[in-house]
Amino acid sequence: MTAALTPVDFRRVLTAMADAIVEAEPRLNALDAASGDGDHGITMRLGFVAVKQRLPQIGQDAGFDQMLFECAQAFLGVTGGAIGIILAKMMMGGGTALRGARELGAGELAVMLAGMETAIGKAGKAKPGDKTILDGVYAAREAAEAAAASRKTLEEALSEAALAAETAAARTADLVCRVGRASRLGERTLGHPDPGAVSFSIMMRAFARSAGPDRAAFA
Repeated sequence: MTAALTPVDFRRVLTAMADAIVEAEPRLNALDAASGDGDHGITMRLGFVAVKQRLPQIGQDAGFDQMLFECAQAFLGVTGGAIGIILAKMMMGGGTALRGARELGAGELAVMLAGMETAIGKAGKAKPGDKTILDGVYAAREAAEAAAASRKTLEEALSEAALAAETAAARTADLVCRVGRASRLGERTLGHPDPGAVSFSIMMRAFARSAGPDRAAFA
């Protein structure tokens, strides 16, 4: 059973997310090429490399909120365009939701994802079904809330939230993009998963793996 995470544990989670996104750069660029400029993976890599570089500079007594705020600033400092702003707002929203939290269990996971969902919706003017990163966050939040309500462990909540995000990302291939730059392509976006939703699913899977029973391997 995975115990609740401390802020120190969360640094490892953020590092694992960064590594997973860097590894996925070619895949994310290829997805984006179908409906955009083909640079989504580049932007995500630049942002998460900056996050990884910022983490050692954050004080050891920092809480979840401060870490997420600083990572948001690092991400925004090296990226441009809508996705840079949305990812930074997402991190800030999660940080605000976790303000004052001393540990991260299933309940806090759900609260963090809800904060991220709200922040993305405000920043991108998106809603579930618009074929954006919000589709993945929405699905993960619903799964985490259900897990928390059923008193499941953090490990179970993360596993279910990651699977929900992956399923939602895959299903965006059946949607027409309704907001953002790709929306002008209309029906031509059918058949292609949204790169943002896929990116978020990669982040959630890295979260689940780095906080799971084998988390010592990520230390």
